[in-house]
Amino acid sequence: MPTTPLLGLPGRIGQLLLAPRDGLARVDREGGGLNDALRLVALGTVAFRFPSLLEALLGLSALSLDAVLRVVSVVANELVGAAWFVLPAAVVVTALAGARRDSSRDLELAGACYAPYFAASAAFRAIEAVTGAQTAPLLVARLVPAVFAVPALARAVAVARARTGATSEPDGVRPLRSAVLAGLAVLGVASVGLAGSAVWSARHLDALMPVRRGAQAPDFAVARVDGQPGTVALGSMKGQAVVLDFWATYCPPCRQMMPVLDELHREWAGKGVSFVGVDSEDIDPQMLRDFLVEHPIPYPIVADDGALGASYKVRALPTLVVIGKDGTVRDSFVGFTLKSTLERALARAVATR
Repeated sequence: MPTTPLLGLPGRIGQLLLAPRDGLARVDREGGGLNDALRLVALGTVAFRFPSLLEALLGLSALSLDAVLRVVSVVANELVGAAWFVLPAAVVVTALAGARRDSSRDLELAGACYAPYFAASAAFRAIEAVTGAQTAPLLVARLVPAVFAVPALARAVAVARARTGATSEPDGVRPLRSAVLAGLAVLGVASVGLAGSAVWSARHLDALMPVRRGAQAPDFAVARVDGQPGTVALGSMKGQAVVLDFWATYCPPCRQMMPVLDELHREWAGKGVSFVGVDSEDIDPQMLRDFLVEHPIPYPIVADDGALGASYKVRALPTLVVIGKDGTVRDSFVGFTLKSTLERALARAVATR
């Protein structure tokens, strides 16, 4: 029977779903399983992480390293999810292939097995994107696709164990039309997820937009949790520059920032700059006070129930927001930030009118 080429990614996905033995034999012979897995990762990022991706892309207007890293992190999260399946699958294939193991070809086979995993996972994720609610516990949403991919993994092991070392021409590619249709169906499910994500993003665009430099800083009034009475309100600091430090006790970079912020507080408190620490974790108040006894912080500490961080679009810790004397957001920084960088930001914030 003459060889008939498969029609692109849909055909290859469909063959792995409908005729996995033929599809895996093709991958073992020609490769391409890992590349197709990466294509599905890209598809999953766009289709099912569209709101996060859009939010990160909107943040690129700031042209900062932090904004670029947010885009990278969205893609990396999808890639890590795929790696949790592909890498263990490669280990299984290599371990069970016996004397005919070939690590590079085994990895290609494992990458090919990601197609049925993605197909089953896409169904869960598309429903969630359309309904806007989690339809199944996370464990179930991860376990069902893995179980769905087990038959393909078993056939991958059989293909690896049957290697002869010689490269032979395939008898043919089966099934052609039905494989393409099955692959297109999987892409269609992803498209449904993209549509649902896009609709949600359009309805919540304001929430996805970053707090832009020059925008009015969101007002707040939050009770202190550092053992001192009273509240901290942005309105009460009118005419001063303000540094908001969103942090958590479990966050190593947050702890590394403490001596830097302590020095800045000593040097800038008399120059019209107020500092506010915002504990951004759900921690027992007494545990927080105990932490502050061991790690004294010289400026007021408040606890965030999520609302304050959301208003300032905090997505990672630590996040430092610098507000100018005019009440507008002047700068924001994510992660450990050099003292010299913050000093320049404070000088700009104090100079605003």
